Amino acid sequence: MRKIRTGQHGVNNFDPQTVLYLTGDVNYSRVHLASGQLLVSSRTLKWFADQWPHFVRVHKNALVNPAYIHDLKLASTGRQTSYLIMHNEAKLLISRRQLPLLLEQFRP
Repeated sequence: MRKIRTGQHGVNNFDPQTVLYLTGDVNYSRVHLASGQLLVSSRTLKWFADQWPHFVRVHKNALVNPAYIHDLKLASTGRQTSYLIMHNEAKLLISRRQLPLLLEQFRP
């Protein structure tokens, strides 16, 4: 269990393995937990990526725990975007640059 600062004065204890994914917005991150709880942290996605190297950056605004990836949907045309479906059925966009890395990592 690690203490993670979630605000200016708040500290929450949670295990990184219970984190489904994180989404970022400027200097804040939203931490989505497997329990359905949503925490807001004053830490950046880069900070979390450095702390948790097993998490995968799928977009400039999303960092995911690969253990909770349910499916990978590929775009059928150039105008559509590929996305991940997480364990909680959330859909997260995959950037064009990250797609080849994800395919290599998650497809047999």
